[in-house]
Amino acid sequence: MKPPFPLPILTTFFISFFLQTLFTLVLSATPSPSLPFQLIALLSLKSSLKDPLSTFHDWDPTQAFSNQDPIWCSWSGIKCHSSTPRITSLDLSRRNLTGAIPPEIRYLSSLTHLNLSGNGFDGPFQAAIFELAELRVLDISRNNFNSTFPPGISRLKFLRVFNAYSNSFTGALPREFVHLRFLEQLNLGGSYFNGSIPTDYGSFQKLRSFYLAGNWLNGSVPPQLGLLSQLERLEIGYNAFSGGLPKEFGLLSNLKYLDASNANLSGPIAAELGNLTKLETLLLFENRLSDKIPVSFGNLEALKVIDLSDNRLTGAIPGELSKLKELTLMHIMKNNLTGEIPQGIGELPNLEILLLWNNSLTGIIPQQLGFSAKLTKVDLSTNSLTGPIPPNICNGNKLVKLILFSNRLVDSLPSSLPNCSSLARFRIQNNNINGSIPSGFGLMPSLSFVDLSSNNFTGPIPEDLGNAVAIEYLNISQNPFNVTLPDNIWNATNLKIFSASSCRLSGKIPDFVGCRSMYKMELQDNSFDGNVPWDIGHCEKLISLNLSRNSLTGIIPWEISTLPSITDVDLSHNLLTGTIPSDFGKCSTLETFNVAFNRLTGPIPVTGAVFPNLHPSSFSGNEGLCGRVLAKPCAADTLGAGAVEVKRQQPKRTAGAVVWIMAGAV
Repeated sequence: MKPPFPLPILTTFFISFFLQTLFTLVLSATPSPSLPFQLIALLSLKSSLKDPLSTFHDWDPTQAFSNQDPIWCSWSGIKCHSSTPRITSLDLSRRNLTGAIPPEIRYLSSLTHLNLSGNGFDGPFQAAIFELAELRVLDISRNNFNSTFPPGISRLKFLRVFNAYSNSFTGALPREFVHLRFLEQLNLGGSYFNGSIPTDYGSFQKLRSFYLAGNWLNGSVPPQLGLLSQLERLEIGYNAFSGGLPKEFGLLSNLKYLDASNANLSGPIAAELGNLTKLETLLLFENRLSDKIPVSFGNLEALKVIDLSDNRLTGAIPGELSKLKELTLMHIMKNNLTGEIPQGIGELPNLEILLLWNNSLTGIIPQQLGFSAKLTKVDLSTNSLTGPIPPNICNGNKLVKLILFSNRLVDSLPSSLPNCSSLARFRIQNNNINGSIPSGFGLMPSLSFVDLSSNNFTGPIPEDLGNAVAIEYLNISQNPFNVTLPDNIWNATNLKIFSASSCRLSGKIPDFVGCRSMYKMELQDNSFDGNVPWDIGHCEKLISLNLSRNSLTGIIPWEISTLPSITDVDLSHNLLTGTIPSDFGKCSTLETFNVAFNRLTGPIPVTGAVFPNLHPSSFSGNEGLCGRVLAKPCAADTLGAGAVEVKRQQPKRTAGAVVWIMAGAV
């Protein structure tokens, strides 16, 4: 039978009636008056909040009077005192709850831990929480509480941890926090607090972790923060301060983690920071810091991570940094550093990541780099480094990225490099590296991105590149190889982009059997001869094809027009003959088409959206071409004087071979 009232209405009515009954019972109860108040608070929370995940399903009050034991102690998210039914912990985190926290929460007067994090609470923060005088831990992070922070938090005299990270509070930072003399962790990051940091924030006696990152704070960083003698972690980045870090920060003798990144800091780095002998992480990236890296940083004996990238630092990298034996990560890219990389950097026993790109560094790369066997990423690109690539750069077989492009490196590639099975990205373009590409590159199981362009490589191109299983991008352009392409080059199963332009390559372009993953092919400015292989139709994913500036002969394969994604075709500056296949007029994906300076004849296709709008220069240098694009009429009802449009049927497969059937029409 259908109920006379909808179930949600009955539930709401029941809870409302039940709360009224409880209030009456509370007023008449004498033995333990606080216990029913706890139940009132919990049911008020349940009735006030929207609970889309039904996480309050076990908060069932129907047995409240039939059970002598306090039923709430078994409800999810609730912990009671070990010997009394008083609630000491309430955890409502990550429940997708929304709505307003009811003022009845004040009745949970024995709470020591309250976690409301990871929900959708918004509006002003419920100040009744400040009446929970026993609170030690209060976590309201990852919500949408907004407006100014309400007064009253100083009433939580025993509070040790307050986390309000990632809300939408506005206005000035509350000064009231300084009255919480037991506070050990304070997180006000990720909101919209503005103004300056109060100077009396330096008076916390027990504070160990302090987070103000990601607000709209401005003004100078107060030197009084250097008085936080117990501080171990400080995050003040992603604000808009003026000036630099005060030298008083050098007094933070227990500091292990300092993040002042993207904070609009300027001026020199205080040398006093070198006094922080317990510091493990120093993040000052994306500021406007200038002058030299302090030599005193060599005293940071516990330092594991240093990131000074994207600043305006000048001078040389101090050799004293070679003393940082615990260092695992060094980021100093995007500065104005000069001089040589200290050779001792290559001997750091725990170094995993070295990023020094986009500076003006000179000299040779430390030849011991990689000897520690822990390197995973090296990027020294866009400098003026000389000399060879270190011979043991992948000694531990953990190197994933080796980026050295745009330097002045010389000599041949290390013979051990093909044994680096971990390597995924290898970029050395725009150097003066010579010799041949070592055999085995195609057998490297993780190598997916290779750029060897604009060097002085010569000799054969290894045939094992055709057996590569991981390479997706291969650029060997602008090297004087003076050889032919390996016949199996298109067999690389995942090769998507291949560029071998300006390599003095000769002979015929290998047949395209196996070319099924290629997106972009660049073979321009070489000395290829013979026909464009008809089986280019196998390159079914091809988007861009550039065979310009070679000595190719024969006709344009109409199969190019059947490629389902082809957008750009450049066959200019060759010796191609015959007509432009009319099928190109039906190619809906085509955007550019250049056949200038060949020996083509006949009409230019007029159908489709591309050809009528192409510039005449795309067809210039072909005296036999005619059509509207060139403003040169074709002979009526002909394909042009002596022109022949050659058509072929789709390939037939016989005994595993592809047989192309030729047919001609005058």
